[in-house]
Amino acid sequence: MIFIDVEEVKLKIKPTWLAAARDVKKLLSAAATAKERKRIIDDNSHLWRELKTILASVSHLKCWYCETRDHRSDNAVDHYRPKSRVAGEHHPGYWWLAFDSDNFRFACTYCNSWRNGPEGTAGGKQDYFPILAGSIRAVGPESILSEEVPLLIDPCSATDVALLWFDETGQASGNPHGMEFDSAAKQKVTESIKYYHLDHVPLVEARRRIYAEVLKICDDADKANKWWNKSREQSAYDGYREAMGRLARSLKRENEYSAVALCAIRGYRATSDAARIAFEYLNR
Repeated sequence: MIFIDVEEVKLKIKPTWLAAARDVKKLLSAAATAKERKRIIDDNSHLWRELKTILASVSHLKCWYCETRDHRSDNAVDHYRPKSRVAGEHHPGYWWLAFDSDNFRFACTYCNSWRNGPEGTAGGKQDYFPILAGSIRAVGPESILSEEVPLLIDPCSATDVALLWFDETGQASGNPHGMEFDSAAKQKVTESIKYYHLDHVPLVEARRRIYAEVLKICDDADKANKWWNKSREQSAYDGYREAMGRLARSLKRENEYSAVALCAIRGYRATSDAARIAFEYLNR
């Protein structure tokens, strides 16, 4: 998962869309029943779909939750806080945020919808939105959202994104370098892996391949540099420069699973000079 700045989204939204969304929000606020609110939301669902291209563009067409880019999938605009109901609870859903662009996330099918995967995995955000026990669930526009603590890692929160880590097996886990700064970190990671289906086997395998590829590039760079320092052969130096360029490119945000590449480099920097240099100087 990479950090997504919602301000980038806002800058691309046309004033006409904002005006239309404001009008619908007024209708929702005036609705007398939940049934009427649902009708208004359904009748105007085209509004959030109109922003799908913008949402996709800020993540380079990658799912905001898992960093997968699947051109064959009908990716969706997910509502981070569910718009119509909260699964497992007697809750009307965050209907007042149904047309708030800050609540939109670009999501692939496996992160957004409940699916059973191979080897017994299952997950998908759907209408689930667990919060920390003891925090106050928002129930209407008068509620204070900051009083509830979501347990689903939000790609639009830099501190949330920092909680995730990926190891050489491709599995997601808690970041060993930063879990202590958030007392709910362990729960957030556990719930996010489950509801974003981050343990989906094909996804884990894809991350494992990226991790292994990055470590190999580090090894290639280290070997080329060692030979250059010993032989002063131009071909060795060229090989070192080429490998370091590949490491720099692996960290670019537009690459699938760039967060995995960063974890690989960060975890390998105590062993590899190339990884250390890439992490300290190329991680921009």
